[in-house]
Amino acid sequence: MRRRTYLATATAVGVAGCTELGLTGSETGPDDESPTSDDEPPEIEGPDDDGTIDDFADFEGWSVLAGAASLDEEDALVGERSVLLEASTDDEEARIVRELPEPLDCSEMSPGLAMASEETIAPRIQLFDSSGNGVNFRAMTQVNELYRCNFGAVAADGDADLSDIVEIHIAYYVDDETERRLRLDDLHLVPRPEEGLVVLQFDGGDESIATEALPTLEEYGYPATAFVPTGLIRAEASHDGRRLTEAQLDDLVDAGWMIGSYGINGQNLADYSAADRADQITASRPWLEDEGYGEGARYFSYPRGRYDEESLELVGDTYEIGFVGRYPVQGYVANSARYPRIVDPDVENADALLERTADLGGITTLTYYAIDGDSAERFEETMAILDEYVSDGDLEVITTRDLESEYVFEPASNAESESESDSE
Repeated sequence: MRRRTYLATATAVGVAGCTELGLTGSETGPDDESPTSDDEPPEIEGPDDDGTIDDFADFEGWSVLAGAASLDEEDALVGERSVLLEASTDDEEARIVRELPEPLDCSEMSPGLAMASEETIAPRIQLFDSSGNGVNFRAMTQVNELYRCNFGAVAADGDADLSDIVEIHIAYYVDDETERRLRLDDLHLVPRPEEGLVVLQFDGGDESIATEALPTLEEYGYPATAFVPTGLIRAEASHDGRRLTEAQLDDLVDAGWMIGSYGINGQNLADYSAADRADQITASRPWLEDEGYGEGARYFSYPRGRYDEESLELVGDTYEIGFVGRYPVQGYVANSARYPRIVDPDVENADALLERTADLGGITTLTYYAIDGDSAERFEETMAILDEYVSDGDLEVITTRDLESEYVFEPASNAESESESDSE
């Protein structure tokens, strides 16, 4: 095993019971020499038709470098078991690693996991090549039910060779003296577009979207999607408030935009009762369709990026794609109920992630709220930077509808389930 910043040797205790791995990370540092072994690590089997490369039926091939890990037979998304990865109050992180006997080609693929946690956790999947260079993918979970999660590329060594991946790390850091528990399943790969693609979206329905953002994007011919709280749209400009008017929505559509759902009132869904939460999610789509915005009515943005298990299920049943916050440089949509995007980046951050998108390929969705004052200047500067990438042929701006029609990963098991349902 090659030494690098994140690696430390692991101490493996004997298996205790049928499902307890009995594995914990050692206290040795990252510069300690790793033990050598004549045993070749097991090969990755897959990806299968669902993209899965490890269903954690056992823990063969994995080592625990920090924290503790055990197999959980009570809950699994695929197969019969998942992995419980725990960090105690004394741990700075929890980390498992798998060394591969043959390189794995991820040059046009992005890794992902099914995850669940009682707390909000943002784990990493780190892919290392044979020279020790790596790409760091990250996602966030805030629900305690296993769902596939898209991981976005948040950092990359300039010389990392994604066609030559020989180690996979799964880790999360602990920034306080609190125990953390993360359940993992279904390590999988989804396609990542070879070209860099950018989607533009706006949340909240502020009138500056029409007065400031629309003219800027019209200069470049870029379309966008505006997610609006349908119950707060103003009938006339003379009415109180800063929300878009019905006429402004029509102006956006005339310019090639789509109008999606931000719920009825655009408030944190967790603040509502179960019945009211369901109404916030489901009732906004019929309004959009009745008003002539049927194309954008297929999409939902979670107000303030918050959701729970029930919200995910309702959005998955009602809309084609639901959008949440956080990480850029994504692969195909792995879970249509929650696809990540970057929200209101500053100019420097936006430039860096656009460059990463151009270098690695993939999909980055830029999302903004009100476009006024300093935010208007940042937005205009970011769009000028984006246009330079587009003019140089390094990036392409696509629509939310393009994302749905061309870049959603459909596992074979989903198609089989739908076929069986249709035949019943």
